[in-house]
Amino acid sequence: MYPSFIERLSDLQLLLLFPVVACLVLTLLTVALRLANEKLHWLDYDSDIVDTATQNTMSGAYVVLGFVLALVMATASGIDDKVSQEAQSIRGLNRMLILDGSEPALKARQSLIDYAQSILRDEWPVLRQGHGSSLTSSALTGVFQNIDRINPQTPEAVAVFGRILDAADRVAQGRNDRILSVATTLPGMFYTVSLLSILGVIIICALRLIEATTLRVITLTVQLIMLTLMLGAIAIIDLPYLGDTRISAESLTTVYDALVAQDPILHQGED
Repeated sequence: MYPSFIERLSDLQLLLLFPVVACLVLTLLTVALRLANEKLHWLDYDSDIVDTATQNTMSGAYVVLGFVLALVMATASGIDDKVSQEAQSIRGLNRMLILDGSEPALKARQSLIDYAQSILRDEWPVLRQGHGSSLTSSALTGVFQNIDRINPQTPEAVAVFGRILDAADRVAQGRNDRILSVATTLPGMFYTVSLLSILGVIIICALRLIEATTLRVITLTVQLIMLTLMLGAIAIIDLPYLGDTRISAESLTTVYDALVAQDPILHQGED
């Protein structure tokens, strides 16, 4: 989905990556154009045309990147909500299994604890690769197999069993939504087009700096840094399992700890 070295970068490093590279390219390209123009005199320099091109490209880039930044922020917030909903669905299934109280239901509850542990231990670290864990899939299958062994005998037990099935379905759907959320990142074409567009901006800035003044250098450099910082922020938010600002598993961890803490009490009740 992205170069492997990006996985080792912090938020600050990701944020600075684009401006540093852009400024370096701008410097090299400006020096190359100035040297070439001094020796070959091949440019019929028109400052009005270059100024107009600079304003148009900067304005267009700010509008597009600003819109996309708002979009990915909304998407990231939605992923957080999905993780919280998944945690609540696990908590809800746990309550229904305890309410049933039969031996198969309590075995299914133990499988549910194992499943929650597998999410945190096996699946969460590999989500950044764009898929779930086969170990977690097997753990979820174990939950459903134990639920299938529940044999309600009374109308009340049948009603509870129906609610258990609904809760189990929500648990499975919550996992599917979380895994699919990994694929909600912006397509690679967006970053390709964005990088090519920024390269175009750099070329225009380099042309403008053929006739360089201190004020012009500072102005164009600051504008380029601001533009690439926006692209860096988009990359950080758009890749929710990378960097420091990543989607948190705290709600799932809290539910798992609560299930484990409750487990000895249930076994004492059986005794």
